[in-house]
Amino acid sequence: MAVVLSVLLLFCFCFGFHVDDVTGTSGHTAGVFSWYNKFSMMNIDELNGLETGIRNAIKDNLMSELMSFPETGIVSTVSPGCIKDTANFPIQALDAFGKPRSGILRENFAWLGNFHECTSLGTYQHCVADMQINAPMNNGTTNLTVPISWGICMPKSCSEDDIEILIKQLDVPFFHLNREPQTGKSDKPPGVVHCNQIPAKSYDAGFICVVTLSSILGFLMLLGAAVDVYIRWFESPQNINGYQTIDNSPVDSKSERTPLLTGGTPNDSVHVEVQRHNQTPKKQGFLTRFLLCFAVNRSLEKLLNAKQGDKSVGCLNGIRVLSISWVILAHSLLYPLQQFLYDNTIEAYDFVKRLDFTVVIQGEYAVDTFFLLSGCLLTYLTLGKMAHTNGKLPWGLFYFHRFWRLTPVYAAMILFIIFLDPYIGSGPLWYRYIDHPSCEKYWWRNLLYISNFFPKSEMCMDWSWYLPNDMQFFVISPFILILLHKVPKVGAGLLATLTAISIIIKASLTAKYGMGGGVFGAGGVAGAYWDKIYDKPWTRISPYFVGMAVGFIMVRRPHLRMRPIVVLCGWVLASAVGLVVIYVVNNAFYRDWSLAEQGIYNGLGSFTWASCVGWVILACKNGYGGWINTFLSWNFWVPVGRLTYTVYLVHPIILRNILFSISNPYSGKIIPMTTTFTGGIVLSHMVAFVFALAIEFPFANLEKLLIPSNVEKKKSEKERNKEQA
Repeated sequence: MAVVLSVLLLFCFCFGFHVDDVTGTSGHTAGVFSWYNKFSMMNIDELNGLETGIRNAIKDNLMSELMSFPETGIVSTVSPGCIKDTANFPIQALDAFGKPRSGILRENFAWLGNFHECTSLGTYQHCVADMQINAPMNNGTTNLTVPISWGICMPKSCSEDDIEILIKQLDVPFFHLNREPQTGKSDKPPGVVHCNQIPAKSYDAGFICVVTLSSILGFLMLLGAAVDVYIRWFESPQNINGYQTIDNSPVDSKSERTPLLTGGTPNDSVHVEVQRHNQTPKKQGFLTRFLLCFAVNRSLEKLLNAKQGDKSVGCLNGIRVLSISWVILAHSLLYPLQQFLYDNTIEAYDFVKRLDFTVVIQGEYAVDTFFLLSGCLLTYLTLGKMAHTNGKLPWGLFYFHRFWRLTPVYAAMILFIIFLDPYIGSGPLWYRYIDHPSCEKYWWRNLLYISNFFPKSEMCMDWSWYLPNDMQFFVISPFILILLHKVPKVGAGLLATLTAISIIIKASLTAKYGMGGGVFGAGGVAGAYWDKIYDKPWTRISPYFVGMAVGFIMVRRPHLRMRPIVVLCGWVLASAVGLVVIYVVNNAFYRDWSLAEQGIYNGLGSFTWASCVGWVILACKNGYGGWINTFLSWNFWVPVGRLTYTVYLVHPIILRNILFSISNPYSGKIIPMTTTFTGGIVLSHMVAFVFALAIEFPFANLEKLLIPSNVEKKKSEKERNKEQA
């Protein structure tokens, strides 16, 4: 056995290493750029010395160690089945081991082996061993320590502990097991050998329950569609082309206040209501109306309706869709970098350093745009409604409506991640993705919208940090809205004061903790940027306040007139300042920013960007947008915009499924990068389309069914009684 294993390991060690995750699946880019800096700062002699040192060490040290590989001590600790099955390795298993390809000096460390060749053998499993190389360079005077993942193909009778014991017998100075924690995905002690199973987990009760619930939803969608067809065809006065007048619209835009949820604005609610032949429709029972809430054909009609009301702010649809596309672009290109899964990682880093690529790593401002839109729509719609109700609104329903509209899809996504997602894909790196302990333990924090108050390591769906922030902003908004309605000057002053306070807090915290290293250099406290600054409401709220100010202006000045010179200066200033905010950070690649500079930039950046986008909204709404407004108000954006909320939730799941299912590294070139982005955005919208039809629209309809408009009717009656009195 020792001879066979020695030859096998010699063959594979000589040709198999892969850099493991350093920053975590969704971590910051600090670790990524630190590796880039190590390699990019080496001259050609040092790089050649690194390559030569690795090759010599493999040929000399490793070979001599393997040839004297001790058999004693292994048989007593490795399971008998594993010893027996490793006596005769098929050539396919040997061929499936990970081996390096060209480009080692370009950080091509993703040598994963052939997952499918290994698993096709039936009795073999593909495993990944976390290793570490201390690579000698400069004639052995210095070392470069690199974490490695090594793809190996071993019999299924060998457990992870068996394989670890076998690897431990290799007492090679520069090559050993790496016990550093991996990616923060699990609270178990870090393992060094990970064997992929198909399926990745056993089918437990949670999986069965979620599949059952999904089947029930699908059945209700089809049954509701059948009931709708029956009503239209057989209960119509003319038997054909007859339609029942049923208000089953998914979104009442006059009460909707979330830009990620609706593509509409005032007077743009989507009603598929057709009443033929002037016949009084037959009153429907509760069960019929319940089933019609799930009718997939009705939901489809509403989703695809591209009509916009005359008073709608059409540019919001285009801004919404372009912003979510920006978020997906950033994630689709940076996720592989964070996992070191490009076959030319240094070239990929060079792309990041390019001026035209800076917009990609600045995707954070797309989320600031969502905060802006949320505050703008909230203020515009609510103040408009308060003007017709003497400032009185059912604030209890105000909060309930918000919670009801966000939570069903959010909860469904958490269930999907915990119980279904592990079975979706497979691959050599799939083990990094299948466990979601933070969701299993802390899902309730998400549903209470408080997850951003806890460490990132404990956050389920860490990309969903936007939702608790937006909900918290929404909770405090009535206090500002009431002041804006009753005492506009005081409300506007309060908005300005709170905005200034948020800017000062964010700038001060950034000056203290830094922006996480990476692009901005080594200053600050490592790991503090996210937990202290990035996802906290007091640092993220300034764009929301800017949006409230824009909505307030839209209500107070519905037909804002501006001189041509003001319009010209507004567009020039907004465009120039917006470009500076996005691209000035490129300077940090070539010069470390001080903590003071980071504080000023981070404190003012979000506010300034939101102000620029706010100008675009005001200009387009009041007829000063020209071709920009024509593009942003294109009817095509309306149905696509209705999927934005679900796309925001689902797109990281899609991208990570793609990422951790790969068998070979990505190519860090423009065309492959573009292909990854295109595939990610298309698949995200396709999956969001299904979730919207199955959950988002039906539950919006259920709200109308369970909480009818009687409240508004009673309120109107009270107002009429007061007038009569």
